[in-house]
Amino acid sequence: MANKDELIELVVDDVYGELDVPSVAGRDQWRATVVRTAADLRAMVLRHPWIAPELSQVGLVHIGPNALRTASGLLARFEAAGFPPDETERALGTLMAYVVGIATSEAAYLSLIARSGRTEQEWVAEVRPAFDEAARTHPPLREASSARQDAHPRQIRDADFAYGLERVLDGLAARLGA
Repeated sequence: MANKDELIELVVDDVYGELDVPSVAGRDQWRATVVRTAADLRAMVLRHPWIAPELSQVGLVHIGPNALRTASGLLARFEAAGFPPDETERALGTLMAYVVGIATSEAAYLSLIARSGRTEQEWVAEVRPAFDEAARTHPPLREASSARQDAHPRQIRDADFAYGLERVLDGLAARLGA
């Protein structure tokens, strides 16, 4: 082993080994398999929050066998869907940028809460009055937040991730008809 960066790369690849990339499905099943893999990748980052900055620092490029297996499996999904060959890597890059980006932010948020010694619900309940006061002069923001105040914070995070992922995939799917 030459240095710390190579060790980190090996550990990151080991964590990628947790992902089970589904076998290539038919053209009409690409989206469901990509959603599953994206959700699994997000869950991997949230289980190992230390990995988030590592994924961001290396520019989403990993050359270990597990990372390559994941990337290759996702590329196969995009190919099976009918993406033009010159767009499969771009589709993969777009997907990974969304998933790693949102998971990195989420991991940082959850790490902040963990350091506080509170549960996520307790932490949100504690900061809610200050947010409500700050949003008092911004009615649309206050109304949007109030509409979700009774939901568990985990449900909100899951719903927000799913919403963003669906919009990214909607954009990618639009390329199939182009």
